[in-house]
Formats: sequence, C-alpha cells, structure tokens
Amino acid sequence: MWRDTRKRTDLPLSLWLPTLWLMRCGSRSIDYWIGGSDIGRLDPILISVLMTCGFFVLMRRRCNWGGIFANNSALFIFYGYLVVSELWVDNLENPLVKIFRPVGDLIMALVVATEINPRESIITMFRRCSFLLIPMSIVLIRYFPELGRLQDKHWGADIWMGVTTHKNPLGQTCIVSALAFLWALVEAQRNGRPLWRQAIPLLYLAMTLYLFNGGGSSDSRSSTAIICLMLAIGLFWVFGRMQDRPGLVFRRIIWGAVVFVVVSAILGVFGTSLQAVVAETQGKNATLSDRTYLWHDVVRLGMQRPILGTGYGGFWVSSIFPKLSPMVNNHPLEAHNGYLETFANLGFVGVGLLAWGILQSLLNASKMMQSDFEYGRLRLVLLFMVIVMNYAEATFPRGNHLWWFGFLIVAIYARPWVAWPENPPLHLEEERAEVAHEEETVPA
Repeated sequence: MWRDTRKRTDLPLSLWLPTLWLMRCGSRSIDYWIGGSDIGRLDPILISVLMTCGFFVLMRRRCNWGGIFANNSALFIFYGYLVVSELWVDNLENPLVKIFRPVGDLIMALVVATEINPRESIITMFRRCSFLLIPMSIVLIRYFPELGRLQDKHWGADIWMGVTTHKNPLGQTCIVSALAFLWALVEAQRNGRPLWRQAIPLLYLAMTLYLFNGGGSSDSRSSTAIICLMLAIGLFWVFGRMQDRPGLVFRRIIWGAVVFVVVSAILGVFGTSLQAVVAETQGKNATLSDRTYLWHDVVRLGMQRPILGTGYGGFWVSSIFPKLSPMVNNHPLEAHNGYLETFANLGFVGVGLLAWGILQSLLNASKMMQSDFEYGRLRLVLLFMVIVMNYAEATFPRGNHLWWFGFLIVAIYARPWVAWPENPPLHLEEERAEVAHEEETVPA
C-alpha cells in the first residue's frame, strides 16, 4: 500500500476518505474488531468523522452543483424520498440513525465522482481496499477460525467469512479484488509490460481465487459472487470489442435485453426457468437456498403497504418474524433481493425511483463511451453486475453495504461540471464541449 501511494502521486489525499469508507463497507464494524460486538460508539464516530471530512472536501471543490444534481436527478430524488420515508416508520426508536449511513454513502460517492480522474480513483480504491482485506481474510480463516469462520449448524464444513460477516459479503469483497487486479493486468498488457513480471496483481488474484473456492466446499462458495464476476469479465470483453463503434453500445444492450426475455420465455414453455438453470450449474436447488420462500413472504407482507412501503428501515423489525412462514426460520435481516428489499421499505414508489436512477445511469455511461471509452466501459460493467447481483442479494439501498456504495460511485456522473486544471486531457475538452452543445440546444 505504501508503494502504491508513492506511485500514484497524481491522486489527491482526499481519495483516502472513500477508500477507508470502502474498507469499512467490505468488513465488520470497528466496535466488533475492538470489543467483539457490533454494539458500541466507535463505529458511529468513525463514520461521522469520515462524513464530515467528505462534506468539507466537497464544499472546497469548484463544482457546478446544479449541473450535477440535474444530470443525476433520479438518484437525488430517490435519496430525498428515502429521507422523507422516515416520517411513516412505525417501529424504530430513532429513524434518523437508519438514514445516517446511506447518506454517508452518497457523500463519499460524490467525493469520488468529482475527482479529476474518477476512473483511476475507483480502481485505486478497489486495489488499496484489497491490499488489506484479502490477506487478512486468509489469516483469519486459516489461523483464527473463531473470527474467520462461521461454525456450521449441522456439523458440516465451516463457512468461510474472513473479515466480513458471512460467505456472501466475503464473495462480494473478492469481486472488488478480482476486478482491481484484472484491470492492472489489462493495463500492463496494453502498455507492453510482460504479464509474468506483474507479481503483485498475480499474487492477489491467486489469493482471491483461493477465497472464492471456499476451501472446496460448496457451502462456503458464494455462487452469486462467482456468477457476477464472470458476467463482469464477459461484459468487459464484449464492450471492448466495440471500442471502434461506441455508438452501437446502447443498441446492443437493448438487443441483449430482448434476447434475455426471449430465452426466459422459451425456458418457461418447457417448464423450467433461467433461475433454475443457473442454480443447477452452481450445484444449488431451484429455490436458491430457500430464498424463494423468503421472497414470497416479503411480497405478501409488503402488499399490506404497497404504495409507500413501511419507510426506510421499517420492515425488518422484531415484530415481522412471527409473520414469516415456517420455511423461513432464521430471522433474516434482508430480503436477499435488492428490488424486493426496496419494495418492502419504500413501496412501488421507491422501486420506480430506483428503476429510473438505474436507467439514467446506464444512459449516461453508454454516452460517455464516445468521449472516454475506458471510464464508460468500467461504469457499464459495474452497473450491470450490481443489477444482476441484486436478484439474489440485497444491496439496494442498504447503507454501508459494499455494493450499494459501489453502485453509487459508478452511477453518479459529475465530471463535466467540475472545474478542471489548465490544459485538461483532450477527451475532457470534447466531453465538456458536447455537454455545452446539448445545453444550448435544449429549449428553456
């Protein structure tokens, strides 16, 4: 990490704020590491300090905030609705505490989006986060199993969780590492450097694959994380083939969506589903480890307040557990589906606003590929990966969650509205000219 900091002198020290935030999202609370429990004051203090510092960093930056808010209007409206929804939460003692963390995610994402080089900032954050969390996870799993493993309830193999709280968060942290160091290898190859001399990326990729394998036990593998990583690598290659024709990207995305719908319909005719086919390839049953039972309960209970929901953080409270079906007996704290999680807390209004934000982000990222192909490709790949991830995991819109924060840093687009130093790179000049032309041609 020290060598990496010395090499990247072009990146400001303020990038350490979202980097530390990402490390916190990808591991356990500070109170747990120090006191063995998630209940305490140190974690809120750390989050408050980072949020305050991030806010002052944003205030010192020369940004056209009106342009940033207008270009990302859907996400900011979604956040406004998230805050307002606390007004109809019934069972929380202090509803404002719940929105504290997701608001911090937004502040830190804006710090990243308003950096001079946001693409390199994202990759650097991922890399520095992995430097600490990946080897530490291996140390805990191998030598401190009481901290790094979750004891199996049925005398089977222990579940690996490393620095996180379960195998699924560990898999999501491994995605961060794999993407960071695969990108490093791609950059090395592009610059003519031999891959066999990239010792650090290769070493960390080997450790990441070791964690992905989960000790050879299917119970310790996060199938969702493995599928999402394979999807990200595949999309990265597919979009790379269109570098000479970036204008076709969005059209190809539409065709991909059509093919997805057609394949799902054909499988439905034959009495199966794409979900069942994918689950079978990972050695899972069609219920996705009994997730479908939980989904039915979330829909059934959510339909009691379908329009506005229960309010952010108002669904998963102790009074909900007796209402769940007998097949769901593990007191879940999430819906294991980001869209159902949003529906349960924020209703159809929240789901609609979230869908609007996702669509706006996809459009912005596809347009960016015409002015800065690599940054646009990175944003599109991560956006699609998070969209798919939320089918079997709930990262929308959970505060301090690794891939809710990851979604925000690629969904928010702020670069043309940030004051750049003299003589910016050519692609930035073209991008600003394009935005100015669009603003001139739009009727008042």
